[in-house]
Amino acid sequence: MRKFRVKYDWVLFGLLMVFLFLALFQKWTGLFPIRPLGGVIEPTPKPELTLENYRNMQYQRQLEAYISENFGLREPVIRTYNQYLWTAYHKTYCSYIEPGKKGWLYYKSAVSDYYGKELLGHFKTTEDAITRAETELADMNKLRQVLKGYGIEFLAFIAPDKAHVYPEYLPRHDADTTTPNMADYFDRRMTETGFPHINMTSWFMAMRDTVPFPLFPKADSHWEYTAIYGYDSLFRFMNTLGGPQFQTLHIGPPETYISDKVIGDESVLNLLFRVRGNNVKYKSEITVEADASQRKPRVLFVGDSFIWSIVHLPIRELMDEMEIWYYNNSAVIGFDKTKVDLKDINRLRHILKADYVVFYASGHQWWNATFDFARKTLKLFSEATEAEIEKSMKINEIERNKNWSTALKIYASRQGLPLEQVLEQEADNVLENKTLFREDIMTDTATLIQIKKEEIRRQWQSDLNQMRMLEEKAQQRKISLEEMIEIDINWVIEKQIEKGELY
Repeated sequence: MRKFRVKYDWVLFGLLMVFLFLALFQKWTGLFPIRPLGGVIEPTPKPELTLENYRNMQYQRQLEAYISENFGLREPVIRTYNQYLWTAYHKTYCSYIEPGKKGWLYYKSAVSDYYGKELLGHFKTTEDAITRAETELADMNKLRQVLKGYGIEFLAFIAPDKAHVYPEYLPRHDADTTTPNMADYFDRRMTETGFPHINMTSWFMAMRDTVPFPLFPKADSHWEYTAIYGYDSLFRFMNTLGGPQFQTLHIGPPETYISDKVIGDESVLNLLFRVRGNNVKYKSEITVEADASQRKPRVLFVGDSFIWSIVHLPIRELMDEMEIWYYNNSAVIGFDKTKVDLKDINRLRHILKADYVVFYASGHQWWNATFDFARKTLKLFSEATEAEIEKSMKINEIERNKNWSTALKIYASRQGLPLEQVLEQEADNVLENKTLFREDIMTDTATLIQIKKEEIRRQWQSDLNQMRMLEEKAQQRKISLEEMIEIDINWVIEKQIEKGELY
């Protein structure tokens, strides 16, 4: 027995040594392709050794955190442990995901909202929540009237909430029946005050048993395929409001396919294996019945993560311009998805660009109403002078003129100035009857290409996921990151030239 125990210990010791050296080997060589972990990851910087941080133990703590995030085989070790928790206990350490029945996943806040407990997590009393909602409703209606004065329509939609559409798979909780559901409250009150909106949660609840496909994937809280029907309904509704009209969408019959790509909530579980039954996806051929005589709408969306599925639509054929204010905090501008902080842009002129301003949020987020968009925008317009508004509108007019805006991009590039500064100066030139910058600019293709490459580079460098993907491609090809960026930028430019989309 003693002899067997000694051999057993040596086997365990040997396996441990193999794992440790294999981890070091992987860290040094990157020989084995490793699937990166999902979710938002803030990398821990490598600490610098100083006498002071060594003596107070800060260096040791920072080094331990850095090593734990950067040892070889970290990702498969984490996925193995997560798979054990998921398979054995149906449990996940993701802070905002709650497992339901039969492998279904829900946002914890959506589950709490369904059972009536979300509201009092944000307000002391129900009366406080109702007071806040009424204040927000008043601001929304005031803002709508202000924007109408500039030919802009303000509307809202309640994005579908998975917990209400598929409650049979929810985990069991005690319910609080004394609190109102805020999405239902806003729906009723917007109807009573005449604020234009649509409630997609109630629509999805009504249609779920009449369609041959699931309205939500079991392992994601966002719509995927069904987003095309949601946005089609939204655009048809917007066409009744009197502004520029959306072209007609034609959606073909649904087709199934198998996807090995792990996205959405399932990706942040970081498991070894797929959630069973979540790899069946749906798609349809989508065409646009275009009318060249009509100007396409310009739309500003303000809201939560339900917006990202709009990329499944031919948005360039549907809209003249699109901008997204994500949680009224950061902005994604244009079809190229340039990301900026809202505090770094002229919010007044970006709002005045739009024909429609659309606020939206999934049901469990309506306790927070418009994420303070209505109040802040009312304040913005109340403090703006007539001259500031006139100048903002003139900048937008210049920017929409393709030849004019291209000339100013070249001018900004040659002078080493920010484009926004040049646009403002050109607007001043127009309003003060001065010589225009565009009159001295000759356009050439080489300059246009260089400007576009700089735009793409800035856009990619501001996107952590894009840079992570480029780093992986660079490692696979055994070239530098800069070389990989240059190769991909040149490929994008070539495709845009082929399609006539360079500018």
